[in-house]
Amino acid sequence: MKAAVVYYSRSGITKKIAEKVQAKFNADMIFVEPEKAYKSFPGAIIRVIREKAGKKNPAPKAAPADFGAYDTVFIGFPVWAATIPDFLQEYIRRADLAGKRVIPFATAGNNGREESLSALKALLPDSEITDYFYTSMKEPADADAWLEGIRE
Repeated sequence: MKAAVVYYSRSGITKKIAEKVQAKFNADMIFVEPEKAYKSFPGAIIRVIREKAGKKNPAPKAAPADFGAYDTVFIGFPVWAATIPDFLQEYIRRADLAGKRVIPFATAGNNGREESLSALKALLPDSEITDYFYTSMKEPADADAWLEGIRE
């Protein structure tokens, strides 16, 4: 399997899982960040709420990578306001992932499991989404066990 890991991590939790994916599958890492960085946790919450209320879609800092060489793309994200961060949704929307196997992994405080998966499916109707991993403070899950169950 030729794999890439596309991810965003503000606190480092999602990054730790991305690094495990990279090590297991020898995947290329692609860190996606917003044009304007999110600062402290409380500040990020306030900004996300304002962006949602104002229906602003923050943009990613860089254009999507060329995914032509990959058959599998892991997408990792923290769950914000019960879904994928808006700038990462925009990155995914712009990326050409049609026909790719997409394996999402999400980290959360306590909600957004189904909402974030539904958002990803809506963004990638022509991709095969498999092996979704979700972990939260409320529902902790074992990333190592998840990785062992993924077929190459």
